[in-house]
Amino acid sequence: MESKRAARGMNSELLSARAIQPGDDRTFEESESQFILATKACLPADRYRVEAKPSELRDLFGERSGVVPEASITSLATGRKFFVEVKKQGAAGNAEERACKHHTVQFYKCLHERFGYAYHPYVTIFCESLATNPRYTRKVIYLYEPDQYLLWVDYDRDILKNYLVGRCAAWLDN
Repeated sequence: MESKRAARGMNSELLSARAIQPGDDRTFEESESQFILATKACLPADRYRVEAKPSELRDLFGERSGVVPEASITSLATGRKFFVEVKKQGAAGNAEERACKHHTVQFYKCLHERFGYAYHPYVTIFCESLATNPRYTRKVIYLYEPDQYLLWVDYDRDILKNYLVGRCAAWLDN
């Protein structure tokens, strides 16, 4: 038992000694800001409101324990909305695994209870290696429902626009 504790302590020390700590990489901010700018350019402002970092899911799991997606898109005509998470990474990482939490059966139920929509109002946009590397792209069809994700290759605005217009038409406009 003592050796297990020592090994755990050593692992903690090794992790603490790493030059690059979790959270040090802030390159995701570029992907998120590109998404907001591109979305505002893709969707007409007289029909949709695009809000960066909406706070209405911040309390989803109790006080100060929720979700803050990168954006929400709301139809000005119907008031319906959906939320968008943007995930990117290089050749290695676990961003696609972390995104899975927004696509579980229980999370679907949770958002349905809150909003009552006939659709799951949470989508994930995968960028960079997550959108192109077969290590990730082969898995996505087995982990996510159709229309709940987009592989946003090379930050191509036409790809994004087609996806967003499709989701708006299917979920928000009718």
